[in-house]
Amino acid sequence: MRTLVLDDDWGKWKFGDTDAVMTFTPKTDDNTLSYDNNVLTFKIAQADGLNSGDYIASAPGHVASNSQDVELDTSDLAQLEPGTYAVELWITNSITRKTQVYPSDSYCFFTIDQNTMGVTDISNISNKTLQAVYADLLQKVNAFKQGVAGEDGVTPKLVAGTVTKLPSDAQPTFLLTPLSTDPNTYRIDLGLPAGPKGDKGDSIKGDKGDPGDDGVTPHIDKATGDWFVGSLDTMVKAQGPAGEVPDMSQFVKVDALNDQLTVINAAIKSRVTSDQLQAVADANGQTLSKLNSLINSLSSASVSTSQSNSTSSSSSTSQSMSSSSSASTSTSASASQSMSSSISSSPSASQSISASASTSSSMSSSLSASASQSASASAPTSTSQANR
Repeated sequence: MRTLVLDDDWGKWKFGDTDAVMTFTPKTDDNTLSYDNNVLTFKIAQADGLNSGDYIASAPGHVASNSQDVELDTSDLAQLEPGTYAVELWITNSITRKTQVYPSDSYCFFTIDQNTMGVTDISNISNKTLQAVYADLLQKVNAFKQGVAGEDGVTPKLVAGTVTKLPSDAQPTFLLTPLSTDPNTYRIDLGLPAGPKGDKGDSIKGDKGDPGDDGVTPHIDKATGDWFVGSLDTMVKAQGPAGEVPDMSQFVKVDALNDQLTVINAAIKSRVTSDQLQAVADANGQTLSKLNSLINSLSSASVSTSQSNSTSSSSSTSQSMSSSSSASTSTSASASQSMSSSISSSPSASQSISASASTSSSMSSSLSASASQSASASAPTSTSQANR
């Protein structure tokens, strides 16, 4: 809460005393204030009991020597008549332009007493008082001497302050405040009441006007290519300028694209299909079956040879081996022909499958050689048994 206390020593003073100082102590929540970058202004109004009446004057505040109190010189209130007045202290920050008003509640009051002259209103001056004033004036005139011309004063500078909009029934205000940074520069703050609200005007709708004439439809002039409104050339082209010819080297030509598509299609057609791979697998299965039959035949022939005459057994064994070898060779040739015919239609597959055919042929030759060795080993044994 903001409070403002007036020192009672100068709460009253006489009209015409311009050498008195009233001392005020402002506080916020019982804390003293700092006045840096602040403009101090006292706002004064006539007092109506404990209330404020009409606002009549303002005066600058000055920071006291103790840096806590604010002083108001009576010389700045010489225009006030005797009476009691309500006073507020307005502290405005020169940077944020925000204002604090002291006190928060009610006002401070000071009183100007009548002096012995009793001169406040010329219409009420008595004859006796008038003679006293004349005598005093004559005394001052007789004592008047021409003094030395004073130095030129400094022309004050005026800067625009704030303009506050007041209610329409308020009195206009005018505040001239010296800046704390430059006492010779004064800021002008105005309070202007709003004008009274005017009566609502009559709403009158005029008669409907006559239809206007048809406008002119714009067209394109064939000779110039400009938009025309009637006979007026707008100088605006209906068609934009021709674009630049593109650099065709940056694009793929149709012939090159067709050649690439031909190569791609040929590669697609020559690829190995699942049906071709299945045919090769079936042929290999048949070859393996024939090889197994040949092995079984060779085993049976070996057993038969061991039970016969050594000479006939040897001859028979040779014939059987020769016959088996021929059969094996025939079978291998047949398997190779079958595999060759299976992959003849797919050149790309021949490389991957030829190894399988060679492997089958090698297996046939190995099995034939093994069978021959087995028969040769059996023949001496049979001969030996026959001689016994």
